[in-house]
Amino acid sequence: MNPLLLVAAREFRQIAATRSFWITLLAIPIFIVGSQIAGRMLATPTGVAYTLADPSGRYAPAIRARIQRDNDRDVLDDLASYASRWKIAPQGGQAVWGLGPHWFTEGEIAQFEAAGGLPGAQAEIARLKPKNAPNFSPPHVHVVEVAPPAGVVTTEGPERFGATLAPHLKADIATPVGPRSLALGVYVPANLGEPGATVAMWTNGRPSEDLIDEVRGEISQVLRVRALQASGVDVAALARVQAITAPVSLSVPPAGSGRERMLLRSALPLALAYLLLLSLVISGAWMLQSLLEERSNKLLEAVLACITPNQLLYGKLLGVLGVSAVMILVWIGFAIGGAFAFQGVIADFVRPLLSSLTSPWTALVLIYFFVAGYLCFAMVYLAVGSVSDNMRDAQGYLMPLTFTIILPFMLLANAVLRNPDGVLPKVMTWIPLYTPFAVMARLGGGISALEIVGSGLLLAAFIGLEFVLVGRLFRASLLQAGGKMKLRDLPALMRTRPA
Repeated sequence: MNPLLLVAAREFRQIAATRSFWITLLAIPIFIVGSQIAGRMLATPTGVAYTLADPSGRYAPAIRARIQRDNDRDVLDDLASYASRWKIAPQGGQAVWGLGPHWFTEGEIAQFEAAGGLPGAQAEIARLKPKNAPNFSPPHVHVVEVAPPAGVVTTEGPERFGATLAPHLKADIATPVGPRSLALGVYVPANLGEPGATVAMWTNGRPSEDLIDEVRGEISQVLRVRALQASGVDVAALARVQAITAPVSLSVPPAGSGRERMLLRSALPLALAYLLLLSLVISGAWMLQSLLEERSNKLLEAVLACITPNQLLYGKLLGVLGVSAVMILVWIGFAIGGAFAFQGVIADFVRPLLSSLTSPWTALVLIYFFVAGYLCFAMVYLAVGSVSDNMRDAQGYLMPLTFTIILPFMLLANAVLRNPDGVLPKVMTWIPLYTPFAVMARLGGGISALEIVGSGLLLAAFIGLEFVLVGRLFRASLLQAGGKMKLRDLPALMRTRPA
């Protein structure tokens, strides 16, 4: 077998046999599975419950209608976003959730309820959704009404109602949608509107201001209507006047276009750039540790009797590249599998990433700059190993090197999300050390083909120069007989051609 491949295979086996490799390899799969299990076991239900005592029966219907409208608006928001993401267009345009995300008016909510509400929408979605689209998961009901718990007295006035309700405010209560915190108790006296009559409310210590405002507002509205009727005002005409709103036309980019489209297309390249950064830091440390261990136990002297320094250098690069490739492919495979096997944050993050990968050209560019970026920085780690006698020496270089990689990348990622054609992303595109990150990050924002090809050629030339210079440094380090290599000697060693 070719000596280079023998070195690569040995490097691969040596790193793959370490505990740190397996811990790192399984970290993402364990996180994906663990997050799903923990999410189901530890997730606390969202939303609250309230109970209402209304002896007159005049106020409860208005409060229930208001709460239902708010819950339906939450459902419509999620339905509209789901339909927009998966390009589901209800026939005839009758379904208001098919009109795209926007602020749903009271009339649209009434239209949604008249069309069957959530069950009707789910039946329509099941008929129209693409095969690869997940089922629609409705949002949690934020506010649900419950009957006064057993033992709560509702017929002897507000004081008795509050005293018997107080113990129930300290714990969750069963509701039609699961256990919820009983956050609010309301007692509306039958003589409300007369002097001295007030609505009494009790909370569990964590009052929901929105819920309290909604209850107060609906009770106040009923009182206003009664007062207007007593004054001889046509309440129906007043309601029609109050329903008048200013017509406003709001122009927004179509779903999946504009900034939304740019962010979606940038997500996958940025995610791969993060993976590149992570794999560089991890595998670079492995390669450095392996090289220094071999130097300290004099194993390299025996190896160099059989192969050339360049074969050793390139073999180590190839072996560690194989380790990183396996690690990243396992991570990506589990992430994709988790996206389609589970519902939740992982699925919502990964599925849009995959939908942005629609061009073979994009895939080839990502692969090229990913591999090139790895080689570019792997040579830097090898250079550190060449000038270090042990891990203590190497640590002096690793910290500045890590900051040199991470800090500019963080600045670049933020700059790309704000403006992919800004000065900083464009400048970093032409700095070889940061070219892979810059091009991958800008790929979703519309970087020109000329910049991709030009920066790619410059990066290839830089990597070629690295191979030559680091190869000379690596050879000089291996063949050095005693003495510690000094930084001032490095330029001369890199200029010296092998004999």
